[in-house]
Amino acid sequence: MSSRAKLTGGGVVTMLLVLALLGGMASPGFSIGVASGAVGRAVARVLLPPRPAQASRQIPPGPSIQASAYALADIPSDYLALYVEAAHTCPALTWQLLAGIGKVETNHGRTTAPGVHTGVNAYGCCAGPMQFNIRNGPPTTWDTYGDGQLTHVYQPQHAIPAAAHKLCTDGLDNPTRITSDPCPTTLGTPAQHHAILRYNHACWYAHQVLTLASRYTTTQTTGPPPPDPYTQALAHNPNLQPTTQRGCNPTPDLANPHLDLRIQSLLTVLADRWHLRISCIHTGHSTYVAGTTRTSNHTVWRAIDIDQINHQPVSPNAPTTKALISWLDHLQGPLRPQEIGSPLPINHPPFFTNPAHQDHIHIGYSPL
Repeated sequence: MSSRAKLTGGGVVTMLLVLALLGGMASPGFSIGVASGAVGRAVARVLLPPRPAQASRQIPPGPSIQASAYALADIPSDYLALYVEAAHTCPALTWQLLAGIGKVETNHGRTTAPGVHTGVNAYGCCAGPMQFNIRNGPPTTWDTYGDGQLTHVYQPQHAIPAAAHKLCTDGLDNPTRITSDPCPTTLGTPAQHHAILRYNHACWYAHQVLTLASRYTTTQTTGPPPPDPYTQALAHNPNLQPTTQRGCNPTPDLANPHLDLRIQSLLTVLADRWHLRISCIHTGHSTYVAGTTRTSNHTVWRAIDIDQINHQPVSPNAPTTKALISWLDHLQGPLRPQEIGSPLPINHPPFFTNPAHQDHIHIGYSPL
């Protein structure tokens, strides 16, 4: 059987065993031109080493797969079986890291955004639950690491092993040879960072993937989570200025590991473009949305308020306000917020405006 095609017979048996076990327990690349499928597949076969053969192994029952309660609740059982099976093909790849990518990219195939089940994403390049580039090349990223059959990119039984193949090729096949760390303030190893950045070249992305991987892993520790170097760096970012002038105290919130991963990542990206004054995150904010009994996203660490941009107060006529709102409106992918309140009348989701949001920008997310 081709090493670039389907699971081995033993792999299928293993996957079924994992499915039975779980039932009992409860975007890489850049867009270039459209490649010729035949030429791309031929070039890929010549230039690339073969995908490691998937061994037939039986997953021991119970906690030995190190799946946390969060993992069992969040990951569909068929996806979890595929993550576990695919990770066995690479020496330093864990199924939790692979699942972290699947979560960030498409919420394990549950996202309804363009390109997940048909077509390509909003950037016009990538497709499927693991968001492989099908437009660059030849060969395309999917030709290189998948089986080259375009329809298979949308099928997790093909896309997940292909993602494992890519991560392995990009550093996790021999992690000791990678010593320089591209993301020194991010938890994880240099090899993990190198491989993840080849999937999506951003340290915030590696931070999200590896933090989710840790949450998917059964741990024996108790008490509050340990300090995270990424959030510590965020709290000391010179382009993020907390203020208590509006009744909140965002300073300790920036370093708090409870802060939503997407808020952490978005602030990192925004701070590369603007100097922001943060007026509220969690501490000091009311429990409910003003005038309602609906729990505010601030209460559950999923929202942030910004009242100055490049030292200019947020207002309907401020150029910096318009620039940041326009940037948010064009933002796609895992960092796109689910609610944005501002003084500007943007008449499409996720934007809203009202008298309470004339002097700040509110950014919030739905549950991760």
